[in-house]
Amino acid sequence: MGTLRASLFLLLVAGSASAAGLRLAAAANLNQVLPELVSVYEKLHPDVTVAVSYGASGTLSQQIERGAPYDVFLSASPEYVDYLARRGRVSARRVFARGRLVLYYSKRLNPPPRDLADLAAKKGVRVAVANPEHAPYGRAALSCLRSAGVYEELAGRLVFAANVSQAAQMALHGADAALIALPLARNPALERAGGYLELPQSCHQPLYQEAAVVRQSAAAGSFLDFLASPEAQRLLRAYGYDSP
Repeated sequence: MGTLRASLFLLLVAGSASAAGLRLAAAANLNQVLPELVSVYEKLHPDVTVAVSYGASGTLSQQIERGAPYDVFLSASPEYVDYLARRGRVSARRVFARGRLVLYYSKRLNPPPRDLADLAAKKGVRVAVANPEHAPYGRAALSCLRSAGVYEELAGRLVFAANVSQAAQMALHGADAALIALPLARNPALERAGGYLELPQSCHQPLYQEAAVVRQSAAAGSFLDFLASPEAQRLLRAYGYDSP
């Protein structure tokens, strides 16, 4: 009987280990590359199952502060990791990539814009951007519009989305253009419907992607290490991110 109880205990332990989970709160700009990163990670760690929730970095940081059960936060800006660190919610952090901002335009704009000034000169054009109050790509977008001297001209024609991924969707359904992350512009649906121009990184603050452990576990720590691995960095570059 003692041997049977011991065997059942070992089976229960093995079952709970195989069901280990890792919950990621990820900035919306990562929704193209992160599924591939997660797939590679799960192959390397078959005892871990990863679940991902996407949103604007500011919104996700507020959810984490209120106790949302995430293990790792993948932010589009170190600002929101700093915010959580000041509240004692971060036990480890790592910058793992640098994002790029592009002007995406629909084929409805014919001829296509040559730059932001040319975009602003097109009458009635509607431009989608992420909400700058919560999304680093939204703040970068407005910074570039101001740098190009066209913010005042376009201000009344801006359409604000909850996050940068939704801004990309707006460019497919209603808006004529969007200021979005490069990997989103490379999505096949958007490529079929339009094109994009890369914007100079000098027109906005660097879009550093930073990962933070907000609920400590072996899996959370290993995921941060994985993001710095050659395989993860290769995937990130393939999707249009720069190395940090």
